[in-house]
Amino acid sequence: MPQNPADALSEPLTREAVASAFDYLRAVQAGDTRTAGDLLADEPRMPAFLTGIAEGIVEAGTSLPGPDDDAPTWDSFTLEALGKVFLRALRRWQQAGPDAAPGIAQTVIDFATAILCEEHDDIAHALDVYELCAKGQLLLDARAASAAAYPVDATTP
Repeated sequence: MPQNPADALSEPLTREAVASAFDYLRAVQAGDTRTAGDLLADEPRMPAFLTGIAEGIVEAGTSLPGPDDDAPTWDSFTLEALGKVFLRALRRWQQAGPDAAPGIAQTVIDFATAILCEEHDDIAHALDVYELCAKGQLLLDARAASAAAYPVDATTP
């Protein structure tokens, strides 16, 4: 989705950063404030990690259809534009520092639940699937996610 340097993350997320961000998302989703607090205390860059994770999730849910898919509709362009606005807002919000992490996490969870999960889907399971995708261990279709959408440094063990 990033089409200009202002829209891109400053550096790729390591596998450890991806794992930390998803652990934090799971803790927030489960209402486990103690674990969330511990994770945030261990990693003050959590807001940036969450925004990086959000980029991949938003890309998966809002990107325009590819050449092998049906032609894009007006709704496709609108959803992609809204995704870009959403990511810009998260990037601005992350500048507030570690205190922004809980709000960013809940917003990412709300986005994934409202936009990407079907009625019968479990958000906890969806987070597991997105984490595997973010780590490059799982390839999903365009609706579910794209491994290339996540800026993960594949050279990091």
